[in-house]
Amino acid sequence: MKKQKILIATTNQGKFKEIKNFFGDLPFDFLSLSDLPKKIKEPYESGDTLEANAILKANYYGERSGLITLSEDSGLFVKALKNYPGIYSGRIGKTEQERRNKILHLLSNKKERRAIFATVNALYNPNNKDFYVALGQCNGRITLKETNEKNGFGYDPIFYVNELKKTFSQMTVEEKNSCSHRGKSLNKIKYYLQNQFSAKHIVVPFGVVIKNGKMLITQRNDPHRAEAHKKWEMPGGGVEIGDSIESTVLKEVEEETGLKVKIIRQLQGIKVKEHKFPNFSYQVYLIPFVCKIVGGKENFSNNEVLAGKWIDPDDYKKYEFLAGDREMQRKFLPELKQIINDYNL
Repeated sequence: MKKQKILIATTNQGKFKEIKNFFGDLPFDFLSLSDLPKKIKEPYESGDTLEANAILKANYYGERSGLITLSEDSGLFVKALKNYPGIYSGRIGKTEQERRNKILHLLSNKKERRAIFATVNALYNPNNKDFYVALGQCNGRITLKETNEKNGFGYDPIFYVNELKKTFSQMTVEEKNSCSHRGKSLNKIKYYLQNQFSAKHIVVPFGVVIKNGKMLITQRNDPHRAEAHKKWEMPGGGVEIGDSIESTVLKEVEEETGLKVKIIRQLQGIKVKEHKFPNFSYQVYLIPFVCKIVGGKENFSNNEVLAGKWIDPDDYKKYEFLAGDREMQRKFLPELKQIINDYNL
């Protein structure tokens, strides 16, 4: 079965890459306006707020493409300029360079350089005419001059984020998504997509990868969920349509760690965990598989993993795992140690 297609209503490849990277672990096929077989003429943005323009664009492109469509409208609100350029941020110059130069010029004699970057994302489904709207904001200041790094786009080289002590253009995509206005807004869209279009009960097989008697654990990169960020777990992921439990283990371990593995045996028992959010909840069924390395090289995915570590299986209590995982490991530890001994792992 083919993946659900979602149109990201932009021709800006920097923005498209950033958004697609953010949604990298979702089971959708994301397209930009440039990927459509027929070009759609840009709409006139007549709204007087970011929300109005985001909704206008989502509806416009969704109706013409027939695809579920994500649009956004972003604005730079500079305090000393009475929140200018605001909704006109993309229209105060013909090029990105002209727009940056204009802001720097207007602030050339001002000490007050605080600013807010805001984004409103609108998701529109033309099949049932439903909208979902999300807001994200980031506080910072305008630099005296733009930074030279090649990352980012738009106002990124002149917007300094106090939290990370960098401009957006000095950040990696992962860093920017963790703190930016767009990242905060997209995080809400992400959970909405999971709730509306993904299974409510998720089967998550994972690999208990063993090397020289040691067990591989990975530190989760999920900055928008305090209960999960920087917690330890083992590599795995949800089973997508068309995949088996076993093929998912092999794929997810390789994507997260760079290692090719072979399944030795499934451990007994399935751990069921419930995740609750303000507007929805779902259950995760965790299925452990003991694996050994047969190829590849350690190369942890920046999008999902902060670090990896090989530990003695008995030392799992020393690490802060995701809620419920240590209980699961306590139960399967005797069987795991027997398999390690039987297969000389």
